[in-house]
Amino acid sequence: MLLVGGCCMPCPGPAPYTGPTESMVRVVAEINANNSKLPTLAAHHFYEADVVDEKKQNHHVSGDGVLLYMTPNSMRLTADNTVVGTVFEIGSNPKSYWLKLGPQTGDTMYWGNWADYDALDPQNAQIPIRPDMVLDVLGITMINPNFNTTPAPTMRFDPYADAYVFVWSGKAPTQWVALREVWYDRTTKLPKLILLYDMNGRVALRAEFADQSKIVNGRPTFDIKNYRQVPLPGLSKDQWPWMPENYHLYFPASGSKLTFTIERAALTEPDQDVVRPERRSFRMPNPAEPGVSKVYQIGQPAGN
Repeated sequence: MLLVGGCCMPCPGPAPYTGPTESMVRVVAEINANNSKLPTLAAHHFYEADVVDEKKQNHHVSGDGVLLYMTPNSMRLTADNTVVGTVFEIGSNPKSYWLKLGPQTGDTMYWGNWADYDALDPQNAQIPIRPDMVLDVLGITMINPNFNTTPAPTMRFDPYADAYVFVWSGKAPTQWVALREVWYDRTTKLPKLILLYDMNGRVALRAEFADQSKIVNGRPTFDIKNYRQVPLPGLSKDQWPWMPENYHLYFPASGSKLTFTIERAALTEPDQDVVRPERRSFRMPNPAEPGVSKVYQIGQPAGN
């Protein structure tokens, strides 16, 4: 009867990896060796998004845009449409971070200053797509090799996912809390899954790097086809750095989703409509200028 009825118990996944593993120092060194080759990035992307605004209205949009990045915390991701122009813009620079929604996605601007930033501030949950979190899941940032500084990382190995699992913890007013969790493929040291947490340990952002979300027995799988190399002048191809190609982001607090696929990535050279990243590329739009109906400053009373 069991054979006729099918698998009644949970079906087994891949066999666990039982071979040798590396130390935390070695794993971090390999991750940083790759990511240090990408101090800047200029790329074209194709996106699809469900932006849930403050009125809980879902705006489904798609198109293409540009991703610019400069270490350590400058980023600009534009989402455009051939008919209506800019649909939304996500950005960050050393001073501020912002999300600007066009008329098609809520007609609102959210912004804050890094000097006032608190990763656990519940007010951040009101932002449909959090810029601070998008910056955190690009998969090309460096890991602090001083493991005794906060947020403090720990590492364990998951044999069923064949992955090193890092969890960063920080000090809240009453206890230590998990802030960030990243699953790195054992062989390539590329990220499989990133989870960012809120004050209560609930997932505030889930980021997966696959054409389709694939989880086996609760663990992320890995396929090198979902990653791309960035050409570097003067280096052979086997030395080019790697980064995710497909990003699937889900923000449970707002219900918003963002998927984008990287195309034509380069380090600094312009590529058709992709401009060279430089400091002025990450200038925040002036909230006081006309352009959106509502403006919210994180940590401050809402303004119009």
